[in-house]
Amino acid sequence: MDVYLEDLKLLRTFKVFFLGDSLLKTKIKFLKNSKKSIWIASIAETKNKELAEGLKGQLIFLDKKFLPKLMANEFYYEDLKGLQIKIDGSIQKGIVKDVFNFGSGDLLEVSLDDKEATIYIPFDRDNVGRIDLSNREILLTPIKGLLS
Repeated sequence: MDVYLEDLKLLRTFKVFFLGDSLLKTKIKFLKNSKKSIWIASIAETKNKELAEGLKGQLIFLDKKFLPKLMANEFYYEDLKGLQIKIDGSIQKGIVKDVFNFGSGDLLEVSLDDKEATIYIPFDRDNVGRIDLSNREILLTPIKGLLS
């Protein structure tokens, strides 16, 4: 398994995982760390090689309540998806479709009501004014020319 966690030691603290599109609730025992983020693991319901082969490429999820608490102004990508966008000084609105990091910083993929194509907005203090998760809103303060 290829694991995407900052602190790989956390793996051994989680007891229940959700597997694949069906979100099958299962136990996974992480046996050995073979490379940087690659683990050899045993999945409870997988009794033979054929069942294991069928799991290739499936995503494994955790219940969010087990994730570490974040500091102020830190967010999980999933919490940002679907936020309603307001743009400072504009009547333009939209929605956050996704969040990416291609190596040079986080980017919000946004869909604005008056544009067909999505655009990418750097997720930084210059372009994001306020995030209100309880009201599912984000205020963008895009630098001049970013939305033209």
